[in-house]
Amino acid sequence: MSTNISPKILYTLDTISLGGAELSVLELVKNLSGFDIHIVVIYRAKHGLKVDFESLGVKLYFFDIIDRFGFWKATKMLKKLINEIQPDLIHATHFRTEVISRLALLFSSFPLIGTLISDTYSKDRYALVSQREQVKLELYKWLNRLTAFRSDLFISVSKAIVEPNKRYLWIKDYNIKVIPNGRDVSKYANAKPYPRESLFPTISPLDKILVSNSRVIKSKGFEEIFQAFKYLHETNENVYLLVIGDGLDLPLYQRFCEENDLKDRVLFLGSRLDMASLLKSADIFWFASHYEGSPGVVIEGMLSQIPIISSNIPTVTENLIHGHNALLFKKGDWKDLAERTKYLIRNWEVKDNLIKNAYELAIDKFDIKSIAKQHEEIYHQLLANP
Repeated sequence: MSTNISPKILYTLDTISLGGAELSVLELVKNLSGFDIHIVVIYRAKHGLKVDFESLGVKLYFFDIIDRFGFWKATKMLKKLINEIQPDLIHATHFRTEVISRLALLFSSFPLIGTLISDTYSKDRYALVSQREQVKLELYKWLNRLTAFRSDLFISVSKAIVEPNKRYLWIKDYNIKVIPNGRDVSKYANAKPYPRESLFPTISPLDKILVSNSRVIKSKGFEEIFQAFKYLHETNENVYLLVIGDGLDLPLYQRFCEENDLKDRVLFLGSRLDMASLLKSADIFWFASHYEGSPGVVIEGMLSQIPIISSNIPTVTENLIHGHNALLFKKGDWKDLAERTKYLIRNWEVKDNLIKNAYELAIDKFDIKSIAKQHEEIYHQLLANP
């Protein structure tokens, strides 16, 4: 073990872009105490969170790999870095980086923690990609499975994804600890909303702003989101849509809005760091994803104290109950999403209990200070019993 007073932890990630997993690691690292933190970023990307990580004073390393996988080169670079800095513990996030971390540590005794962040190989995932991509996905699953034995422990971000990942990766219950993603409660409590007119100049006081905060790709349910929004607009509901996030399918939905005369009603903002203020400016939070691990954006919606309408996927229903702290619609059913939204708008008083119950759950379960303490306990346990 390192002779440093503070145990040295090396986090390995694909990127530090504006994504849910990256934000969760940022919030975690910000709230850990008693550790010497090092972070290696494997792939070249925009790294929208670089300044935020640098402000924490952690040590950052960038490999700048440009190949889609680049496993061999990245493994050699990571093995060299590990030998140089001699961490007491490595914590890997993201599929590619997890595999690279396992390969780099294959013949060493450094403790390695993996992260289960999604139901990666679900039927829904396969259904959303081409046959060629399905073959690739199957190959990736086997690569993941055959190297998973090298991780000493997996931290799963939700209970719902434990069973499928046990099957995919051939791992046992005793190798998995469930710790959900967390968020900074004070950040959302203290956020100030933007003037609604600054977002939509034509908005009226009784109009409703719907907001979606996810990568703009089909698997996040954007087909349903835009079909439902078009229907609401055509049936004279006074609604506007705020889309926060970038993604491969962004141009597709921008064209959809142009073709359906929705440009004045939809605002695409791309990736943003001021999500707390943007969410506070909205009236209803839409989440339509087909599969997730532990959707951090839903936690953000809960902490922003706006009513949530979400797809009924297992990682959502693990925390949200229809009619109690959210309204849930059938995954993939845009008509159901639209009808739930209509109901909420026309029975606006319903929102009060939904907001109250969701906020209480978020405070109790997803406060990053509590989440960080759970990680600290796991790290110390693994260091004491490697």
